[in-house]
Amino acid sequence: MTQQRSRTATWALAVSLLASLGSTTTLQGQSVSSRIDAVLDGRIRLTYAAGQGVCGNGPNWYRSRDGRSGTFYGSWNGSDSQREIESICDRGPVRVVIVREQGDTKAIRTYVGGRWKADTAIVDLGTVSAVEAGAWLLRQAERGPVKVARSALQAATLSDSVQANQLLLRIARDDSRPQDVRNAAVNWLGEMVGEQVSSTLDSIAYEAGDREIRRTAIHTLARRPKEEAIPALQKMAETLPDRELRRTAVMALAQTRDTQALAWLEKRLQGR
Repeated sequence: MTQQRSRTATWALAVSLLASLGSTTTLQGQSVSSRIDAVLDGRIRLTYAAGQGVCGNGPNWYRSRDGRSGTFYGSWNGSDSQREIESICDRGPVRVVIVREQGDTKAIRTYVGGRWKADTAIVDLGTVSAVEAGAWLLRQAERGPVKVARSALQAATLSDSVQANQLLLRIARDDSRPQDVRNAAVNWLGEMVGEQVSSTLDSIAYEAGDREIRRTAIHTLARRPKEEAIPALQKMAETLPDRELRRTAVMALAQTRDTQALAWLEKRLQGR
């Protein structure tokens, strides 16, 4: 009888172990979206691979678009500390904290590099697929309130292997979305890599509709590599139907401080 009880107890332990292993596998097999949605209240953190040219030291990050120029976020420029010490720019990962209340996302905070502080009052999803995380973030950008949508756009465009161009364009053209979100989509579109980006911004500038969105497209195009930006801005300065937007294109050309652009502007002035 004792031997029988021992075998029964062993079998029960084995079943319990298999059950626990099974539940762990199920949890790990769940999508990033379902794991986030399962948290109704509290904070979630997750980590994923950063895109090409992205690095940071935690709260501050930098992205190089073409090896020569890029975008800073944070306080790296101009502070006394930067004249006295060199910061290390980690090549990722992207770190995201999501604040949830009653099943809704209320805030998204993004960091690059650095490392997490110990925190027991947070749900840690660990390292997740950049593609899955990017897809969830882009859904927040497309549907969420202004604060969440703008933060989601930033976090999504820093991720690796996420093709966001078409969705950013859709948000930019969506009259039902708040103007702040549409402007943010246009701005982040300008940070994406690819030859089609400049032509997309060009098309937004020529579309009938919200002048502010079109103006944002012109300023964003001016931040693209000069070989893309200068010819497009020159064309806009000459051919945009809206006179105010032509003036915007001329100002954007002047602000590039490019010798080719300045020579073109001088020639135009002499021709008047």
